[in-house]
Amino acid sequence: MSLLPYKVLFIDLDDTIWDFRRNSLVSLQQLYDEFALGRIFPDYERFKSLYMVANKELWEAYHHNRVTKDFLIVERFSRPLRQVGSALAEDHSFIMSLNDRYLDVLAQQKNLVPGAVELLEYLTKRGYPLYILSNGFAEVQSRKLESGGIAYYFKRLILSDEIGVTKPDRRLFDYALQIVGAEASETLIVGDNYDADILGAMNAGWSAIYFNRDNLPVAGPQPHYVVTSLDEVQCIL
Repeated sequence: MSLLPYKVLFIDLDDTIWDFRRNSLVSLQQLYDEFALGRIFPDYERFKSLYMVANKELWEAYHHNRVTKDFLIVERFSRPLRQVGSALAEDHSFIMSLNDRYLDVLAQQKNLVPGAVELLEYLTKRGYPLYILSNGFAEVQSRKLESGGIAYYFKRLILSDEIGVTKPDRRLFDYALQIVGAEASETLIVGDNYDADILGAMNAGWSAIYFNRDNLPVAGPQPHYVVTSLDEVQCIL
């Protein structure tokens, strides 16, 4: 039995337990086919690579409140179109159609990160109350949990959309504690984003398990725990 004094566990959703990488690729391929984007981009790989670079940069900026949600959802599709010289980059109606369909298809995907179900089963049997803390959009995050078949493991989904503040901003972590009625000293988060999940939690006084899926170097303060697979979390908790 673990003697760690954690009374509440938060888990990040995208790429911590719900396989955003894999599900996003499936969704982008479907979008490419449905909207006949082959008439605009030389091939799917070009569309995918341009989108993924733009999306990653924009989410990093969004985490730190440098861009708004509305800007992100438009620019991540506009930028790839602009980069291949398409006038559709400035067609707001077309861009929003792409975004809405992408989010709809994405929310239907079922792929989970390897070990996710086993970890959730383990933590539930151990008696941990589980919560999701995510920067993802309210219109799709709950649907992802349902599609992945894991919604019933969680007592509540807490989203940055609720207060307009994103991880790593301490205000979101403090808000989460207020919602669940917990103290920072008895709370731990499992997350894959070192900046948003881990530094954010540590700065708020929480403990953190960094799910370092790609075994990246840790340039800043060392997390309390680092794992490269979800199986290892069971050894900690």
